[in-house]
Amino acid sequence: MKKYKFSLDNVLNWRELQEEEAKKTFLIYQQAQKEQEEILNEYKEASQAMNESTESLTNINKLRQQFVYKNFLDNQIVKQQATVDQYSNETSKKMSVFVDAQKERKIMERLKEKHYDNYLLQEKSEEQKELDEMGTLRFSYSFL
Repeated sequence: MKKYKFSLDNVLNWRELQEEEAKKTFLIYQQAQKEQEEILNEYKEASQAMNESTESLTNINKLRQQFVYKNFLDNQIVKQQATVDQYSNETSKKMSVFVDAQKERKIMERLKEKHYDNYLLQEKSEEQKELDEMGTLRFSYSFL
């Protein structure tokens, strides 16, 4: 019995590498998105704390400073939300690339399995032919 060799092993290996690269890229973008979301949450928490602290202030100068800082935080929240949305879109794109690469690899693996099953059937058929031939030869020699 000859050794099994899948003719598209190089393609399968290449697709596995592509999948790994896509997975790494996706995970990097996902982590970056989480970091940006944490920054956004920090701004929101600071803004909330600012709202709570301004209620007890009576000094006009401190109120102005709080107002300026509150406006700054609100602007930062808007900018950070845009950044988070951008990272979210990029993460979605990278996830799509990863899923596509995974599908392509699975298709190649299924093709390899089918090819291997056909190989086994062919080997079994050839073995059965040899056994039949040996049986026929034995039977014909038994009459001689």
